Amino acid sequence: MSLVDQILGDGAVADLCRQWKDKINSGITLVMATLFWFLLEIMEARFVPLFCSILLLLMLLLFLWAKFGEIFFTRRPPTLEELNQPDSPLKALFLKMEGHLLMLYEIAYGKDNKTFLKTILYVTIIYIIGSYISLLTILYICLVCSMTIPILYQQFQEVIDSFMGKVSEEKDKLLEVFKTKVVSKIPRAPKVE
Repeated sequence: MSLVDQILGDGAVADLCRQWKDKINSGITLVMATLFWFLLEIMEARFVPLFCSILLLLMLLLFLWAKFGEIFFTRRPPTLEELNQPDSPLKALFLKMEGHLLMLYEIAYGKDNKTFLKTILYVTIIYIIGSYISLLTILYICLVCSMTIPILYQQFQEVIDSFMGKVSEEKDKLLEVFKTKVVSKIPRAPKVE
């Protein structure tokens, strides 16, 4: 199992990002993300009116599908009872969000100091990047990277792995030099027994 398979796992998102198994859905996702980014960043459309217009259009389409769908389509829209079932994708999304919020609470509670400090470091890095780039552009860059990097990695896996091995060796050498020249010269308090 390759590193990309381990990171992405299985499921619809992995199929969308990894090998573009469903090229139509992957292409539509990339085109729609590019369209939204273009509208909001380049054309400077306001988010709230655009979001409300999309919601109104979706509600109108759902209404038409529910009322006249049997005439034009073979599949009917899901009912509220179907959406409230335990295996519903919407319910799974809310449970996933709840799990992430609980994880953030545990980190903030401070039981694991190493994870707490890593989280503070990552949030600080995101804050610094976010002060120069808008959130929408960051999300768009993340989406494009998540859809292109796994494919590039699978095509050039040997080259990337050998390069990362060399980088890892250089990092280990630099850390050893740092330990011998800097860390070893820091005075330590004697151990009290």
